[in-house]
Amino acid sequence: MDEVMVAVEAVKKLIKENIIRDYTLDRPTNFDGYQDLYYQTNENIAEYLNLIDLTNKENALCVAGSGDQAFSLIYNGIKDIELFDVNKFTEYFILGIKKAMILKYNYSEYINVLNKLISQMTMPSEINEILLDLLSYMEEPYKTFWQTILDYNNHLQKEAKINTNFMYGLNVNAGLKIIPQFCPYLENDTNFNYLKEKLNTANIHFKYCNAINLADTFHKKYDLILLSNILDYAYVYWGNNWHMQNLNNYISDLQKLLKNNGIIFLHYIFYASKPFHQSDFYKPYIDYNSETYDLKYNHQIILVRKQESVKYI
Repeated sequence: MDEVMVAVEAVKKLIKENIIRDYTLDRPTNFDGYQDLYYQTNENIAEYLNLIDLTNKENALCVAGSGDQAFSLIYNGIKDIELFDVNKFTEYFILGIKKAMILKYNYSEYINVLNKLISQMTMPSEINEILLDLLSYMEEPYKTFWQTILDYNNHLQKEAKINTNFMYGLNVNAGLKIIPQFCPYLENDTNFNYLKEKLNTANIHFKYCNAINLADTFHKKYDLILLSNILDYAYVYWGNNWHMQNLNNYISDLQKLLKNNGIIFLHYIFYASKPFHQSDFYKPYIDYNSETYDLKYNHQIILVRKQESVKYI
């Protein structure tokens, strides 16, 4: 069985499980393989990218997630993006559906269709029409993947005698509203059209990879590395009582992937209850080579810059 058909079978299982659970949000915890998706970001990407000068930055290693980090980088002139994720489904969503939506729609249409995808009230017939219209804007293997998933879902819904939006069931953050100001390319129609133009010449590649193993998987040098809030889940790999030395070694390995003057967006903090340096939970991230910035909505971001000789407290 080829890779696309493996993906198809895994996502078929996800869709069927969602129907059995009646699209509840009580999902099993899983950090590997094929999982439900993040359709849109809840990070203030626009604000934290404005913290640094992106002039002459050419490439980035970036968590796939919702794809909004990657598309925001392309909007800002980064031409080569290497995506990684432990969720293999993100490749088919970002480089299939989301990229096709940007290429096909204008700004208002994009927002409208994204809202339809995340709404439980959208009828299956409308979802089918939307996805069928997007197929011609997809490259292979994404076109074949989504055509096969559509055919399967139509059969499954008839067999089960249900009438629901299967795309709603695949969204981890069901109910989360789109916040256009979080993504520079969604702030207005001018920015959206600018991304559409840039997207035609951008190179985006996906590799299935655990973030803890980036230095063993990638061997190029990057201007930027974006990790989102992945370190919130470091306990899965390092154990619940992981030590500062785990983080020191991890950052040292990531430094090897940076060009001179490169930057790691090490960790995004949501809704910090008090300033970062007063938070016991985040103390393991504190060292004198990191920079912490307060963002709007009580969020924070931690940056680490390329060091010739890395030393930690």
